[in-house]
Amino acid sequence: MTFAGILAFLGLAVVTMDVLGGVIAISVMLRGGTVRHLLAFAGGYTVIIIAATLILRPLLELLNRWLRPVLDSNNAIGAVEIVVGLALAGFSVHQFRAASRPPRPHGRLEERSTPARLATGPLILAGVAFSATALADPAFTIAVGMASQEQHLLPHVGLLVLWNLVYQAPLVAVMAAAAFGKHEQLVTRVMEVLGPRRRALQTTLAALLALAGIAVLGDGVIALLSEHVPWLRQLLLLR
Repeated sequence: MTFAGILAFLGLAVVTMDVLGGVIAISVMLRGGTVRHLLAFAGGYTVIIIAATLILRPLLELLNRWLRPVLDSNNAIGAVEIVVGLALAGFSVHQFRAASRPPRPHGRLEERSTPARLATGPLILAGVAFSATALADPAFTIAVGMASQEQHLLPHVGLLVLWNLVYQAPLVAVMAAAAFGKHEQLVTRVMEVLGPRRRALQTTLAALLALAGIAVLGDGVIALLSEHVPWLRQLLLLR
């Protein structure tokens, strides 16, 4: 994979980063969980992701042969971009509406903490269920397809591991903080930084989603009306 391909590969992980894992990890710690519980949760997630990756790679190779006429068509990829652009625009509207709502009152951290006995088994199952968020994300499928272009096994595995670490950076950060006993400070700091800026951050996110939606939608329309090669196809062709 070229340097440009690696940048696009990791950029995809950054843009689609899953913050839900970090939120769940923080909630586990607030309920009296330990590093062992976080490892159980992450373990359930990892097992399913590895299995899905092993299944998805040959499936993508088969689909690549079947869908080659579609992938070679600028019009088909342009139509996909139009759908993606409309979806991004819809998400931006949702974020604008969320930003306009007044924030709900939050109590002190220690008041919301409810230490309880947590079992490892249910957290493994929770991690398995959480993996569905990644499997349903088209970015995961695109990442597996891009990494499969690397023919050597070790670089191929390394790319997939790196992508998942970036994609689940919030979960990894909470686990690392918990391993050093710094999770309470991390939670407090995140609340101090993000809490007062919630409306501004949501508005900024909504604006970015709107701009991305307009750009992708416009690119798809241009591809349908001209010989322009859609951005999505250029991404799929990166090596």
